[in-house]
Amino acid sequence: MTIIKKYRILIFSALAALFLLCNTALSQDNLKDGINAVKKGDYLKALPLLKTAVESGNSYDANYYYSYALFKTGSLSDAEKFARAAVGIDDERPEAYSVMGEIFSEQKKYSDAESNFETAVKYLPLNKTKDDLTPEEIKTIVDVLSRQAENYIAEGKADKIDKAITSLSIAKTYDNNNPILLTGLGDAYRTRGAFEVALSNYNAAIKANSTFAEAYYGIGMIAFKQKKYNDALDNFTKAITADPNFAEAYYEQGLILYLSDKLDQALDAFTKYSTLKPGSTLGLIFYAKTQLALGKLDDAMTLIDKVLSTEPNNSEANKVKAAIYIEKKDFQNAQTYYDKVKPGDLNSEDQMNIGKIYTNLKDFPKAYEHFQSAIKMDTTDDNAYFEYAKAQFSNQEYEASIVNFNKAIDLGLGQRNVGVYVYKGISYYYMKDYDNAIPQFQKCLDSNPSGNISALCYLWIGNTYAAMGGKRQEAIDAYKKCLEFDANNQDAKDGIQRLGGQ
Repeated sequence: MTIIKKYRILIFSALAALFLLCNTALSQDNLKDGINAVKKGDYLKALPLLKTAVESGNSYDANYYYSYALFKTGSLSDAEKFARAAVGIDDERPEAYSVMGEIFSEQKKYSDAESNFETAVKYLPLNKTKDDLTPEEIKTIVDVLSRQAENYIAEGKADKIDKAITSLSIAKTYDNNNPILLTGLGDAYRTRGAFEVALSNYNAAIKANSTFAEAYYGIGMIAFKQKKYNDALDNFTKAITADPNFAEAYYEQGLILYLSDKLDQALDAFTKYSTLKPGSTLGLIFYAKTQLALGKLDDAMTLIDKVLSTEPNNSEANKVKAAIYIEKKDFQNAQTYYDKVKPGDLNSEDQMNIGKIYTNLKDFPKAYEHFQSAIKMDTTDDNAYFEYAKAQFSNQEYEASIVNFNKAIDLGLGQRNVGVYVYKGISYYYMKDYDNAIPQFQKCLDSNPSGNISALCYLWIGNTYAAMGGKRQEAIDAYKKCLEFDANNQDAKDGIQRLGGQ
């Protein structure tokens, strides 16, 4: 071999070694930066950094943190893949088992989740006292036991809540004032319905760390459950202020805005949620629901078909598609898509929607069954009583409908939907109880409703006075007021003409 050839080989070898060294250094930098991003909750930033680190070497930390970032951004199947890869590298570390537990819990596979958490706990150094552990070991204990507790809480059974409290109590012996554990206890008691105890723990978490977003989120969830929507929205906003990457707070914020008919703001919140969790379809589904609420049925259908093209068995997506068909008055197709939903995934809103389907199909016994199921699921849901009453109204069971209209009003529906007074007034009208009918229409008018609703109220006031006899002028005046809000209302014009008015 010539000297020149030897020289070239040496140069090539040196360059290769230098390239490998630089690549390794870059990989380590990406891993370090990616881990820091995860710890700060910036999972979108962490993803590309950790992906590079995973591709550059067979590292437990790279695979574990990458799986966790994927989980937090909604890519559950990929998250499971890399968590399993981490276990394959080292099967005696708890972190990867823990994230697999979270993945299965998110998928409502609670037994699989519990099994993984039990394995994770087995590898925690719980045989040591607090003084014998490093801060990192204590952090791992807190993380694993708090995540295990959240799985128990998500399952929701009484004995599981007890297990959650036990897990959190064990963790507190290592870090008594940790806001993660205090918030976990808040979650456990909130799920049990012990709101005062839950609030005490959430407030203790905030006292320990005034910027702990999850505690504000928990307080918001209690307020939401109590229908204190302004308080809930305020606390979800505080959670977002404390952690702008807290995706779930945007989702709940969007949900309240959606329920409050602030639909443009709801779209913004769901868009932010989808941005932070690009692997999840939940934001897209609620974006579609919001478009549906805006009356943009075709846009909603396009969005939901996009979800169903990849997840045909997604219960939430099938429910939205059914709701779109309800709005399109295609009740047979609506029922077809509700049939695709697992019974355990039906909530009170779905039971109401199915009740509407059967109401429109004139199958009132089945409709009533579903409205009763909705009420059983949430006895404080004023809208469930309202929809039940409307079905009874459609079936000309006016006395029964008034009972349920009253329940809806007692629960506060009249503050949001004055249409309940119109229905109640018309029910009295058809029962020929005219003296009780007119005050209902007047209650509606007292709330300064929209022009169309005002026109409807005055129309029925006119009809009621006309039916009473001896109230000719009052009826004509009411019909004229109706025309002030709806100049083309033919029923009001016919009423005036029938009574000989001008």
